[in-house]
Amino acid sequence: MAPDVDRDSPPPTGGPIASVVVPAHDEEAVLGRLLTALAQGTAPGRLEVVVACNGCTDRTASVAREHGARAVEVPEASKIGALNAGDAAAAVFPRVYVDADVVITGATVERLARALAEPSVLCAAPPLAIDATGRPWGVRAFYDVWPAIPYMRDRHVGSGVFALSAAGRGRFDAWPDIVADDLFARALFTRDERRVVGTEPFVVQAPHTVRALVRRRQRVHAGNMQVDADPVLRDLPGRREGSGPWWRAVVEHPTLAPAAVAYAAINAVAKLRARQDLRSDRAISWNRDETTRTPTAPT
Repeated sequence: MAPDVDRDSPPPTGGPIASVVVPAHDEEAVLGRLLTALAQGTAPGRLEVVVACNGCTDRTASVAREHGARAVEVPEASKIGALNAGDAAAAVFPRVYVDADVVITGATVERLARALAEPSVLCAAPPLAIDATGRPWGVRAFYDVWPAIPYMRDRHVGSGVFALSAAGRGRFDAWPDIVADDLFARALFTRDERRVVGTEPFVVQAPHTVRALVRRRQRVHAGNMQVDADPVLRDLPGRREGSGPWWRAVVEHPTLAPAAVAYAAINAVAKLRARQDLRSDRAISWNRDETTRTPTAPT
């Protein structure tokens, strides 16, 4: 599905037009890249940027302040704790939640703010682009299929960036203690309340190894299972809407068939490991992809 193009209504004036909340745990290596991009295409003071540093043992907070962002420090390493602390510190709506390892420009945030000025739009995101340059075939094959599956084409928000209007954020109190914060945000809204804004994409770095990709997908599946095991979360409006099985992408695009083998295998292994974690009552690991936190791919 093509992105929905927002109307070019003039943005509000007189101070910040949006708050950007960045949960960050030991993100010294990549945070500066994001904060530099957030300064592009927008005037100084247009965005309130809050970096919620959680359990950091490096210079994450210093990097945030060096780039003019407000750093809020949370003692424990917890993305949910960081989201709640960032929300408490932020003062402006709409609220844009951005993972520290992605790249999104200030111009794109302004477009999101304009889209969310429409009362019918409660949740918005820019299109998603995956940088899989130089990755092994298995990783590239996975990301050939993933953007084509029905779930990703159904006004997808999340996977690193999503924005909520004041009314959208009013749908819940504190962020629930689950791994899948982006799935929770999407599930709060029907497809008619979500919008993919017609602007430049934000960029997510693909893992540099198949092992790292499996770990990333293991976290995703564990988060999905957490949501589906909760009778309240699984009945949220957006969760009840079905997007269809992933293999429909291959039916519609037969050239994806070879890549679909890798996609299915990686998801099968990741899902099995996620189930084992849940059945053993082990705490679900964040399984952060460290391969994208280094300047070069691991050998």
